[in-house]
Order: sequence, then structure tokens, then C-alpha cells
Amino acid sequence: MDSRKADAAEREETKDRGRWPLRKVAIVGGGPTRLYAPYHDKSWDIWAFSSRDYKYPRITRWFEIHHPTDLRQQLASRKLGRRTFADYVNFMRKLRCPVYMQARYKYIPNSVRFPIERVLDEFGRCFTSTASYMVALAMLEGYNVIGLWGVNPRGKEYGPQRGALEYLLSLARQKGIRVYLPRGVNLRLRAHPEPYRTRVLYAYDWRSPGAWWRRRVRLRLRMLGR
Repeated sequence: MDSRKADAAEREETKDRGRWPLRKVAIVGGGPTRLYAPYHDKSWDIWAFSSRDYKYPRITRWFEIHHPTDLRQQLASRKLGRRTFADYVNFMRKLRCPVYMQARYKYIPNSVRFPIERVLDEFGRCFTSTASYMVALAMLEGYNVIGLWGVNPRGKEYGPQRGALEYLLSLARQKGIRVYLPRGVNLRLRAHPEPYRTRVLYAYDWRSPGAWWRRRVRLRLRMLGR
């Protein structure tokens, strides 16, 4: 089906459901498939996140959910392809779109407090990654299409991230939201998702001994005697 026929079919489908035009959001992380996100299609909102040194053709919202102290320690040393803390803050300061964070910070002019209470009230303690918070917010805001690019948690280390995303995206599909995953993404969506829960809330519980994303930071600080 060519793009014109696909657009026409989409219009008819959404017209029948009383939801024209569709609200579409592309959630874009730092993985390889970020290159194929629909940056040039203005019918998609682009919600992006990553501390990697990438350039995005278009961003409508940026997300940095980590606590500043956590982030400063995560980005304390310079690594190939990744911004330092100072570089990253400078990048966010220049963004002209809303920057969702744990609080509104004066040094990030467009920072917006992420509505953590809303997503917890609606979905419970199921959040194990930045992308999971973004999927939940998209559902709360009434998006009809949610797509993920540059997000593909694989391996034992990313098991908690994968489980929460599969639950939330399955829930979205159950609610009638169209979910788009690019080729190569191995998230498994279920018709009847079982609730996913985590003891350690990603980013917000960064001081917890169970904060798995800080293992390398804790090891580095221990070696430095801090």
C-alpha cells in the first residue's frame, strides 16, 4: 500500500472511530533505530531522551528524569559518544521545547516537572526506565498512536526495563492505542497483560541500594574512597 492510500485508509478508520486527526507520538531513545524515527513527518510529536552526543532533526519534548546528583555522577567522566554532565546541561539549556525533569530547575529555562503522581496513581509502581514514564504519559494525554525508536532493552541487565515496557505497551494496545515498533525490536506485547511492579522506582529511588542503574557509579565511588 503506498503512502497516499495508507493515509486515506487511516483517515477513514479514525473518522469511523471519531478520532480524527490521530495524535501520534514517537518516543526516541539512543539506540540505532533512532535514525528511522519520523522526524520529518509533522503529524508525529517527537519525545526524545538520551545523554549520548546525538543530533535530532526535530524534538517537541525532551525527557531527563534522573535526579541531578545521580546524573552528575553518571556523567562524571568523559566517554566516547556520550556527553559529560556539563555538556549535557548546556545541551538542555539550549532546547526550545519543554524539558521534563523531576523538578523545575532554574538552570534549565524550559524545564517542566514530570507529573510523577499522575502516572503512579494510574499505573502503579511499574516504572523501570525513562521510556516507561514516557509511554505512561502518552497514554494519559490521549495519544492514539505510540511508536518507539532507539529503544530496545535486551540482555539480563535490561530485564527490568523490558518487563515494564512490555506491560505498559500491552496495556496501551488493550486500550485501543496503536503501537508501532520498528523492525528488530523484540518487545513482546500480550493481549492480557499481567501487572508489572518494581520495588525500586527508576530515577526517583536513586539513593536506594537496589538502584541497579547506579551499580557502576557506586563501584567507581567506592574505588575513589567516597
